[in-house]
Amino acid sequence: MKLKVLGSSSRGNGYVIQDENEALIIEAGVSLAKAKQALDFNISKVAGVLISHSHCDHAKYSRDYQRVFDIFTHSHVIESNELVRATEILADKKFRIGNFNVYPIQAHHDVPCYAFHISHPKIGNLLFVTDSFMFDYSMSNLNHVMIECNYVDDIINFNVENNIIHPKVRDRVLMSHMELQTTIRTLSYQDLSKVDNIILLHLSGDNSDPELMKNTVIKKFGRPVAIAKPGLSISISINPF
Repeated sequence: MKLKVLGSSSRGNGYVIQDENEALIIEAGVSLAKAKQALDFNISKVAGVLISHSHCDHAKYSRDYQRVFDIFTHSHVIESNELVRATEILADKKFRIGNFNVYPIQAHHDVPCYAFHISHPKIGNLLFVTDSFMFDYSMSNLNHVMIECNYVDDIINFNVENNIIHPKVRDRVLMSHMELQTTIRTLSYQDLSKVDNIILLHLSGDNSDPELMKNTVIKKFGRPVAIAKPGLSISISINPF
């Protein structure tokens, strides 16, 4: 199977996990047209769409998606977007979408938000964590990790001191998104012995340094690391590292 990134920033988030027979979409923050294009217009193979939370960059197009796909998400997303064809999911209650087993995990954002543990016979176990200032779970036997790495403390503080961003923006970011060292600490709690891919998500346009972040995580864990950006396509499998 392959992972394709449609978007991974405040401008819009969307990810497709697929092969020729089956697909899972995560987030509905990019247009339905872009999702269809990523699927080569084979929309019938989509088992469902997971949406982590209600913010526009993750759920803006959920009404469009529900006309075509089955959506699985938090009740807050359903209510906020007035969805009529979506299934409410609950934290710590595993469910199945096609051949994907999904375990929602409570995240720590400024609105109700889920992380997801996703398993599939072809990819093994994947951990997806976005828009959370911390993640207090340890997962074993992982094969792939998609995790937010939104900002760097030194950069965001510099931007405040030089009036590039307002202090209130920084305060909000600190209580809603994951900083580089928090990402590293979170990864250190996970079983990475079989992990083939670490994909860093949702980097801030103003407060991040992609190369610094990537190289820091590589140096710490010695695993392949990619920065999620539109057009990125990588193979995800259960082959040993």
